[in-house]
Amino acid sequence: MLVKYIIKVFLYLILAVMTLIRWLLKIPMMLGNILLYFLSIIFILTGVLSYGFALESARECGRMIIIGMAFGAIPDFVPFWGKSLETLVAKLLSMTNE
Repeated sequence: MLVKYIIKVFLYLILAVMTLIRWLLKIPMMLGNILLYFLSIIFILTGVLSYGFALESARECGRMIIIGMAFGAIPDFVPFWGKSLETLVAKLLSMTNE
């Protein structure tokens, strides 16, 4: 019985710390996302224009475009991982309430 309450308090503390960290990192993450999107646009435009003006081989231009797409995808997947951890802790809390 006591172990159930200790686990519940521990999970609430984890949830509170994760929420606080998310709030504190929201502005720097938004600025980082803007930077990554900007880098993505630069890489994709460089690849397309280099291919269009025949400055690089098709393989190099394809690599630039793929790297640009990867930079553009990073801001979309990173918050998903943090949110899924919070969801996991919330599910564990709901299991202890039963």
